[in-house]
Amino acid sequence: MNGKHDSGQHTAVWQKFWAIVCDEWHYLIHGRPPVAIIIFAMPLAFSLIFGFIYRENVVNNIPFVVYDEDQSKLSRSLIQAYADADRFTYVAQAASEEEMQEVIESGQAKMALGIPKDFDKDIKSGLGSDILIMVDSTNNMFGNAALSASQEISRSFSVAVSKSLLESLSLLPDDAIHAAYPVHMGVRILGNPANGYSSFMLSGLMMNGLQIGIMLTIAPAMVTEFFRRRWRGTNPLLISLGKTLPYWCLGLVSFILSLNVVVYGFAVPMRGSWADAILMAGAFLFFVSSVLHVFSVFCPTRVLSLQAPMVYIMPGLLYSGLSWPAFDMSDVASAIGMLMPMTYAGDTLRDILLSGSSPDLWRNVRIMFVGGLGCQILSAAIFALRVRFLGGKGEKRDESIPARPEA
Repeated sequence: MNGKHDSGQHTAVWQKFWAIVCDEWHYLIHGRPPVAIIIFAMPLAFSLIFGFIYRENVVNNIPFVVYDEDQSKLSRSLIQAYADADRFTYVAQAASEEEMQEVIESGQAKMALGIPKDFDKDIKSGLGSDILIMVDSTNNMFGNAALSASQEISRSFSVAVSKSLLESLSLLPDDAIHAAYPVHMGVRILGNPANGYSSFMLSGLMMNGLQIGIMLTIAPAMVTEFFRRRWRGTNPLLISLGKTLPYWCLGLVSFILSLNVVVYGFAVPMRGSWADAILMAGAFLFFVSSVLHVFSVFCPTRVLSLQAPMVYIMPGLLYSGLSWPAFDMSDVASAIGMLMPMTYAGDTLRDILLSGSSPDLWRNVRIMFVGGLGCQILSAAIFALRVRFLGGKGEKRDESIPARPEA
């Protein structure tokens, strides 16, 4: 008898759980337009918008101005080396250093090249010479790209000039190049050889769009039950998990579609396993959904349940380690980042895409699943306390958001 009773209880629990899941599916699919569209639209929109922005991958055609005091054949060769580089575009010739700076301040140029008087003479006499690179680093992208390219061009130019001078002293070409450039550096860039911005940022921005889409749809889910009380007497954890499942499923499908856009639409390499990426996304979606349930049960209205999580979700990209390495953050910033799902997903996905695997994959997946389960239990406990505190009277109806249709 006890076995049959337990079996009946288990069946009733699963039936109730399935009813909650179906209710959420009905809410997501049967709206006009369906609420589920948001879960797909946000990551796709982020992928497309930022994908087109970063399509060039690197910053090229930086406008530069020249102030050439020497007006020699050698100085013109240096200017030509800069003009021939894809990274720079020659726009103006200045008559003085002050005019050169004015051109930068006016926005006409982002970098300036200053060549001193007697540039040719000093080099050929063995004294050497200094050139001036002036960069507008108001935008760090211009500053970093200009300085990096300038160093490469200047090094190549210096080696070529040194080789020419040594050849004039009767050294053979091979001996001259070895004497001018005795230490040869072999460079092998792993993961992102072109240092492209699409590969660097696009997958993380897509994940950020995904969590925003989940936030905009699931955030009011738990607080709504204080108004409808459809599942009165049901275990709060069952309600929380039942409401999570439809969003998790749609979010996972949305992730796969959006990642295909990132990989095949914007040529971000997928060197790792799709299974690893999907596993990571599943843990991420569970963590995000569970955290949003916690916000929902604490909020008095559905409007506030949409607004409050923004303070938590929006900074997630900045604290995730995607744009600034986590190991170089302050202790406070690192502690804040550890509370955010993006910290465990953004870098992990990028490693899977670019490096073929992530050393932190299983650790981060465990953290997200355990964190998500903890948030599910916390939200269920707070939900139960609020229901008990309200004494079954419910709350004042929030008219600013339409009521959910009954399944």
